[in-house]
Amino acid sequence: PDPAEIKAQIEQMLGMMQSEDDAEGALAPMLPAPIPADDAQADLIADPAVDPVPEDDGVFTGEVTVDEFDLVDLHVNNENLGAVLQLLSLQSRRNIVASRDVAASITADLYGVTFFEALDAILHVNGFGYREQGNFIYVYTTEELEQIAAASRRMSTHVVELDYLNAVDAARFVAPLLSETGTIATPNESMDFDIPATGPVGKDTYANTARLVIHDYEENIEEITQLIGQLDTRPSQVLVEATILQAAINEENAFGVDFSLIGDLQFTQFLNPLSVMNNLISGRGTSLVNGVEVPTDFPGADGEARAITSNVGNVSGKASLKAGIIQEDLAVFMRVLDEVTDVTVISNPKVLTLNRQAARVLVGTRVGFLNTTTTETSTTQTVEFLDTGTQLHIRPFVTSGDMIRLEVKPQVSTAKLRESTTATGQAVTIPDEVTNELSANVMVPDGHTIVLGGLFREATAATRRQVPVLGDIPILGSAFRGHDDDIQRQEIIFLITPSIVSDQVLVAQGLRAEDAVRQVRAGAREGTLPFSQTTQAAQLLVEAEHAAADGDNSKALHKVRRALHLDPTNAQAIALREDLVNSQVHWPSQSVLEDIVTG
Repeated sequence: PDPAEIKAQIEQMLGMMQSEDDAEGALAPMLPAPIPADDAQADLIADPAVDPVPEDDGVFTGEVTVDEFDLVDLHVNNENLGAVLQLLSLQSRRNIVASRDVAASITADLYGVTFFEALDAILHVNGFGYREQGNFIYVYTTEELEQIAAASRRMSTHVVELDYLNAVDAARFVAPLLSETGTIATPNESMDFDIPATGPVGKDTYANTARLVIHDYEENIEEITQLIGQLDTRPSQVLVEATILQAAINEENAFGVDFSLIGDLQFTQFLNPLSVMNNLISGRGTSLVNGVEVPTDFPGADGEARAITSNVGNVSGKASLKAGIIQEDLAVFMRVLDEVTDVTVISNPKVLTLNRQAARVLVGTRVGFLNTTTTETSTTQTVEFLDTGTQLHIRPFVTSGDMIRLEVKPQVSTAKLRESTTATGQAVTIPDEVTNELSANVMVPDGHTIVLGGLFREATAATRRQVPVLGDIPILGSAFRGHDDDIQRQEIIFLITPSIVSDQVLVAQGLRAEDAVRQVRAGAREGTLPFSQTTQAAQLLVEAEHAAADGDNSKALHKVRRALHLDPTNAQAIALREDLVNSQVHWPSQSVLEDIVTG
């Protein structure tokens, strides 16, 4: 159309504009407030507070054109916003309806911008916005858009399934994202894992899956689900291997000489030549007559008896070599000990657990003891247990840098039973625990081994006994001395190796474990006697499988029947026979209940 004609039409329309109340009926549901447009292409100088809306004098001096590519050129100077929108509507052939409160003066120069860029530029700078609905574009103030958006919001309910995250924790994480009227519900928290031996348990919480029921606005629900997607991730699995090295060395050395010298007596009057003095003090001795102990009176016939004994050598104690000689009135005994006991124990417990989950492994003995509780009216006894052996308590925390923080407690313990008495004099047995343990909280790189700690203990006991004065004589004094040395050395070292385990590693470990079990089982069977029925049946089954693989079904069937004759319940043999004869063997169960259930 001719610009002159368009300008004349606009001037005529401005002179016939109706009151603001006529535009109210054109209002419709509205969209959220638009994002401010880029005004880099526009030079806008308009502010209703500074430049009041001019009175409509019916003359429009601005220019608005829209070319065939829908590009807008707009040049206005202090023009009424309603007139500019009207002209933009005519030129672009779009239906634009403005609210009664949309009023301002506008000054702008736009070159080659799109329709919506021009609309954003002239509206947003004046605090207005618009929304599209069908073929209409409705222009409102920002306050009106906010009111309409709030009125059009609808709440909905959404269920979120959780794979790894606890529902109670997840609800706590997303609670700040809820609106004032939004709610979130979770199932009951699962109880601690405990299956008592007294009977079955049936808690509903174990059957429920972890889920969240969210009731809120759609935009809030979308934000909550995005956050849960970031939090509900698969936890890592950590294989923790502890190595506990115990080394104990006990060295014992001893040397001693004991002798007995008597007068007017005979050693045959005593059971022990070194106990002569004790017998003289008591005035009676003991001798063996035909294998029977017979008391002997002292002193002898002349009324006199003499004896000298030395027991500093402790020849009756532990020894590697003992030597002795008895000749008339003299008896000499010698003891020599050189013993070393070296004990090395290596404990290597392993346990696989999830990140941040505690685990425990115990390989040992549970020592039982009675616990008695006495009141004024009754006495109750309960059996309690003391866990001994090799134990490992562990809880790993995997960090983002493949470092693993460990809460770890390795322990090696034994129990010693001790007899004791209660306050009433009743005999009881009490287990004493001898333990080596360590508790630590450390950081370990993935797959590396560190030394948690250890203990080295050495105890040396040297015992010297001698006959006064005589034992101090050089060289000859050795016959009047006794030596016992006891050296004990103990050392324990705790090592720990945590490793983050992937699915591929777990699968490979499982396959290796299956092979190991198969090999151990085969080795155990090979160790049985060749004429046992189990061994013969297994050998026949192997031969039957080989024959079936070679295509000799007749030989295979013969072998498998012989195997079933020896071991009728062998499932592999039964399955092979069914494959060979191409039929299954069914025996009636004769069970009324099975007939009712299966029909």
